[in-house]
Amino acid sequence: MRSFKVALILFFLFMVGACSQAQQMSKDVYKTSAKIELKLKNPDYDRVIDLLEKGNPDDPEIWFLLGKVYGIKHRVKDMVGAFAQADKAGLKGKEKEEMKIILENTWVTTVNLGVDCVNKVRSVDRYAEQITSNWSNYAIYTDSLQLISAEFNNLAYNWKNYTTVQELISPLEKLKEDLYKKALDQYELVMQIDSTRFEPFVNGAFAASKLNQPDKTLRYLKKAYELKPDELDVLNNYFAALINNQKYEEALKVSDEILKKNPDDINVLFNRAVLLDKLGKEKETMEIYDKIIQQDPNSKDVHFNRGLLYLNKTSQIAKELIALRDSLENNPQTQAMIDRSKKLIDEQKIFFNKAESDFKRVHEIAPDDLEAMRFLGYCYLNEEKIDDAINVLEALTKREPDNKEAWGYLSIAYAKKGMIDKAKEAEKKAQEL
Repeated sequence: MRSFKVALILFFLFMVGACSQAQQMSKDVYKTSAKIELKLKNPDYDRVIDLLEKGNPDDPEIWFLLGKVYGIKHRVKDMVGAFAQADKAGLKGKEKEEMKIILENTWVTTVNLGVDCVNKVRSVDRYAEQITSNWSNYAIYTDSLQLISAEFNNLAYNWKNYTTVQELISPLEKLKEDLYKKALDQYELVMQIDSTRFEPFVNGAFAASKLNQPDKTLRYLKKAYELKPDELDVLNNYFAALINNQKYEEALKVSDEILKKNPDDINVLFNRAVLLDKLGKEKETMEIYDKIIQQDPNSKDVHFNRGLLYLNKTSQIAKELIALRDSLENNPQTQAMIDRSKKLIDEQKIFFNKAESDFKRVHEIAPDDLEAMRFLGYCYLNEEKIDDAINVLEALTKREPDNKEAWGYLSIAYAKKGMIDKAKEAEKKAQEL
């Protein structure tokens, strides 16, 4: 009985082997049939795909042929996957060289498709600007918009239906979104074709940023940075993405690398100063602002930010003065506290004067900067330059009558000047806002 049982097992194994061999022969027939079909004048590519997909999955040639046909059918993602399988299965010789050429050509074609989508967005923006400025231009651009949007199945893109600029805003924005999505799809395909080249990651990050996808933007720029850490444009874009994603410590490290290459890049210096300020590194922040102003005395934003830092100093001093005042009430004869208070008051005056200079410079460079006017009035008020404070704050309240703080400062200035009725009137307006 035992020997019979063994014989049955052996027979079963033999039969399995025979079935496997028959199956292998059958799968080779699929490849042969596919090759015959491909040699025809007008091959049925769908039939070829069906035959090859039934073929031996361990045969690198089958994957290679599948990849070629997928490429002909514009199924780029499937093509890339099939070629990856062919490579994994050990594709060699002329077929491997041909595969590399196909992938390279597809890489170029796909990148160009993405770039073309972005260029179409720019065209849409240009058309929108012309139409907004003059509605009669709309008739000129309807055919162009129809051509650009033809590939998208959206009833909103029937451009001849619109009669006002307001109606156009939403479909134009949607069209730009669709174009950026298509561009991103192309760049992501290119990343799959060759993940060692940094350009698609930069382009993909740009499209992702336009689609308000900050995580993907940062991820792609990080990859570009890893691939090309010495490329200045990559560094700058990665730096900006890190800031937008509030990765401040990492952004500082990248700014170090940028400034090694371009130590006088004012934009990077400015952003670095803002980062340092957010991280509470006041001294380093101030040093950078001073450096920028030496290079560019008309840098409005730097003067403004430096002025705010000086005002922050005055606020810190005010807190210490309040604490000292409370202590002096209990120990009025403590000379050390009295001396410290006098020193702090002198320092506070210096910082108010410095802040005044910066905000005054901003007001000279940009007279329409109402926020700078408010801070300038505040500085004048604290420096007891009451006439200057009144002049600036009156001008500000005329231009911005709902500015609560400006009316409040103006009320104090009028009171200090002895203009009680005006002070009450300004205070009332501040309370009403």
